[in-house]
Amino acid sequence: MGSEEFPLRSLERRILLSAALVLGGIAAAGAAGAGTFRMLPGAACGAAIAFGNFFLIRKILEKAFSGGGTVNKGFIVQYALKFLGLIGVVFLVVRYGGFDVLGFLLGLSSLFLGVLLEALARSFRATT
Repeated sequence: MGSEEFPLRSLERRILLSAALVLGGIAAAGAAGAGTFRMLPGAACGAAIAFGNFFLIRKILEKAFSGGGTVNKGFIVQYALKFLGLIGVVFLVVRYGGFDVLGFLLGLSSLFLGVLLEALARSFRATT
């Protein structure tokens, strides 16, 4: 099975790649004296939440659209619960996690960076 059959799995790999880039960038900045290593746990937590969030989105979408294109009410309920859960987890981590908030936000942004990397990869693939 290629990545064309499951295009969202390719995006998952890009999110992991961008999380690694964010964590590596923070570590490199810390080693160079331009940043602090204190941001690393928060960034790792944010990246894990971003990846877990997208993993759940993929599972919900694959289940919803596997039945021939009909979407039922369960999809909406699952998606709304996932979104509310994400908001709750982010609130709890920011409020009680004790992480560096900037590091957490950088890790959380790995979802956006992964989508950007996937779009760039697909744009180059389409022209060749």
